[in-house]
Amino acid sequence: MQAEDGIRDLVRSRGLGDVYKRQTIISAIIGFVGGFIPELLKLWNKKEDNKHELAVLDKQIEANRLLHEQKLEEINTQADIKESIALYEASKIEQTGVKWADAFLAVYNGTVRPTITYGFVGLYMCVKFTMIYTYMWIQKLPAIQTAQAVWTEFDNSALMLVLGYYFGQRMAQKVFNVK
Repeated sequence: MQAEDGIRDLVRSRGLGDVYKRQTIISAIIGFVGGFIPELLKLWNKKEDNKHELAVLDKQIEANRLLHEQKLEEINTQADIKESIALYEASKIEQTGVKWADAFLAVYNGTVRPTITYGFVGLYMCVKFTMIYTYMWIQKLPAIQTAQAVWTEFDNSALMLVLGYYFGQRMAQKVFNVK
């Protein structure tokens, strides 16, 4: 530095000993820390590799799960097809040679289940109409009391059972994946 009169101030030298001490301390610190850097890099690389492997394994597990779901759906579809074919084969009848008899058997063979259902519904309706007749014309009950006496919780349960059986089977299979 220079003073006002242009004469330089004397800067005291610290000496080479201070520089060497600093260099020695810095070198020791760098040497100490430098020994850990490769190990830290190895640990970081291993952590990243493990994270990548876990992500790959998760993707493989998801792909296998989807594949198994597709195979199961294919198996269920094949079973439905085989069931339909078996029902169709079972419903075939031998021809008698008489056209009107063959026609009657063909129609009736496809309607056995509905015919039985119609029979039960007809019988049920006969019982209910008999009850209505008895309550309204013999016992002279008002229409509201007759309706309450004729339509019971049992009737409601029976109606729900029939509706559920006819309309709910396929829907339940789709919703709950039940076979």
